[in-house]
Amino acid sequence: MTKSDKRHLSVRAIIVFYREFERATRDADISIAQYRTLLYLKGGAQRAGAIAAAGAVKKPTISAMLNALRDKGWIVDEADPADGRAVSVALTPAGRARIDALEETLADRISAIVAPAELAELLTALPAAYLSLHSTTEERVKDIESQFIG
Repeated sequence: MTKSDKRHLSVRAIIVFYREFERATRDADISIAQYRTLLYLKGGAQRAGAIAAAGAVKKPTISAMLNALRDKGWIVDEADPADGRAVSVALTPAGRARIDALEETLADRISAIVAPAELAELLTALPAAYLSLHSTTEERVKDIESQFIG
């Protein structure tokens, strides 16, 4: 198998996982987009504009999502520490618990669809990839923010 073949199959595997995750959340009280937003807030309170930029969506879209998350009790508004007149959105303990529960569900889904022989290797490779991606997240978010916020 060539390097190109491995790269293409890796992309396809990610798409299959994403599709399985969408199926797992289809009848749940949380969507993948909501999960991504909650996960972003796990790093600390953020203004709506920054959340929209990180999610690469427009402010009206994020406003509707934030309203739904507020209604579920997973986020709250609080005064922005940098500017008391502004509002930031913060994760609640219930929001943290919902992240944990969903991640257990999705991890179970991975275990159900990946052959046991490959699962151990995958569970080593994916956390390493996440930590590598996470280390560059701030740079990528700033780049996205510059496109959406200006």
